[in-house]
Amino acid sequence: MKRIKLLWLALILVSILSGCDSEEEAQVLQERDTAGVLIDISGSGSVQGIPLTPENLENSIVDFSVNTIEMNVEKVSGIETDISKFEIVKRFNGGAEISVGSFESVPFTFSLTSLNEFIEETGVSAEELRIGDVFTFTVKVHQNDGDVYQYSNQSFNLTVNCFADLSGAYTVSNSVCGAGSTGTIPTINISQTPDGNWYLETADGGLLQYCTSNTALVNDGTISVVCGEVLPTSNLAFCPDYGIGCITGGTWDQENGILELKLNDDFFENGEYTATYIRQ
Repeated sequence: MKRIKLLWLALILVSILSGCDSEEEAQVLQERDTAGVLIDISGSGSVQGIPLTPENLENSIVDFSVNTIEMNVEKVSGIETDISKFEIVKRFNGGAEISVGSFESVPFTFSLTSLNEFIEETGVSAEELRIGDVFTFTVKVHQNDGDVYQYSNQSFNLTVNCFADLSGAYTVSNSVCGAGSTGTIPTINISQTPDGNWYLETADGGLLQYCTSNTALVNDGTISVVCGEVLPTSNLAFCPDYGIGCITGGTWDQENGILELKLNDDFFENGEYTATYIRQ
């Protein structure tokens, strides 16, 4: 039965991967037709501090230590002839747009380096910010004919959070097959995403690639950590469609560099399991 399942998975994957290319290409072409240019945005950002009453995060004042964002905007393709300017707008918790920068052409870099710049014109003070609040930064393009478009799919969403740094190389084991049964789980890298979350090269604790015969399939993904707690997520390559390695929770120990994940596997019928990542 497992062999049938594995073959079925491989066939479905080929079909899905073939279909995604055409859909993504169509979306890209549509964006170029409307906005005038395709852009690529890279960079990083964080709004982090220490809650003064950690037992009551929802109402705790935060002592901020990191308040920065850098967005590097470059043109991928298109013509700027019909564009009058590029604009950066911010929103606080999904509220009204606030213009924070204007640029005549790409490439350009936008940055903020102080908490006052983040909260300016939002109507909130530093003392009123709470863990979980979100600052969203989006690039808009203004055309000569008055039309305005925004690249909302490339927005930076920075969540007010406790300080955390998960970046590094980790040894990995899981409660299903330890350090691996179809090969030893290699060192896994974790890196920060532009919006302050964390990308895991293997996010299911090595289950798919090293506990089964699917050694060529990588179940990478992104997690969010809020004050030491890993939030549930299906943002893994094989979770949404196959139920493999879906993250239901976990913890992050900043002092010792240990990430504990709680996961669930429906496809191979392992059910709930855990994975441990230890920074080297």
